[in-house]
Amino acid sequence: MASTWHWLFGDQLGPHFLAPGEPGPARDAPVLMIEARSVFRRRRFHRAKAHLVLSAMRHRAAELGDRVRYVRAETYREGLERAVGDRPVTVRHPTSWAALRLVRGRPATTVLPAAGFLVPHEAFARWAAERGDRALRQEHFYRWVRREHDLLMAGDEPAGGRWNLDRENREPPPPGARALDAPAPYRPRENDIDEEVRHDLDKWERSGDVSFVGRDGPRRFPASRREALAALHRFTTRRLAGFGAHEDAMLAADPVMSHSLLSASLNLGLLDPAECVERAEEE
Repeated sequence: MASTWHWLFGDQLGPHFLAPGEPGPARDAPVLMIEARSVFRRRRFHRAKAHLVLSAMRHRAAELGDRVRYVRAETYREGLERAVGDRPVTVRHPTSWAALRLVRGRPATTVLPAAGFLVPHEAFARWAAERGDRALRQEHFYRWVRREHDLLMAGDEPAGGRWNLDRENREPPPPGARALDAPAPYRPRENDIDEEVRHDLDKWERSGDVSFVGRDGPRRFPASRREALAALHRFTTRRLAGFGAHEDAMLAADPVMSHSLLSASLNLGLLDPAECVERAEEE
């Protein structure tokens, strides 16, 4: 087994974060995951979010089996010391400045390029530099990304002759409608891992160790790669076609409407943005 451990943060849970080769972790690298309770003390989480994050981390650890060492600690530093001591570690570029400072400040730690983004940091920096003194506008970046990745393009022009359909996609809900009547979104089923998470959150709150906002209730979002792929499939095959026209509309009795509900899976790293775009193109 490789002597260098690879550390997975709680938002790096998809297979693309463990893709071997250059510049990735070794194919047989042992994996470290740290459940740091201090994360939930730093700022108050909604309890449903805390449940989802912990459930997703524990689901990923169960998938990795003997390859992973899952450490429950007060802080990341404590977890690192207990699990690997001063041994070398690789880690994908974190998504928070605090985590980046932590990994860059640890000896024998190699920070690998970020995964989970369509555009690498360096590519965005080059695009921004090329803009010079011109404003950095989302629409200009959007068009550049489509050209760079050949997404819905016909040569150098957008497929269909237009970059977006914003004017057509601002229809109000049907008169008098309380709901859009779109096909239902994917809903996961809880399992023993969710019960364990709920038990731990109850225990933390009773002890006064951690305080949350709100209640969790049944888990509404995917906590595993399998569930995330099922949610992506449900959206692209049954809900995507009805999304555009009413994308900016709101109905009090229909908070979901035709929205994808995939952002949680993307933020946890269960889905790669590129595969979501590819699935949408296929439909």
